[in-house]
Amino acid sequence: MSYYVYYHEKFKKIMQQLELKHKPHDCRHTFATLMDNAGANKLSIKRIMGHADKDITDKVYTHKDIEQLLIAIDML
Repeated sequence: MSYYVYYHEKFKKIMQQLELKHKPHDCRHTFATLMDNAGANKLSIKRIMGHADKDITDKVYTHKDIEQLLIAIDML
């Protein structure tokens, strides 16, 4: 599904039905905040969100497998 289809045919319609004015990017802020409030590992949050990591130690030498990322999500 392209971003255009997702946004115009799905997300925008849901926001109209809920009478809310949000963009998809707002959800990323909410997710990151909730994960941080739940005490999730910072590196796990970055990896789940797909952020590029400039810290070479974390990027190259620290590894998180899918189980660790799921544990972080389950903290919510």
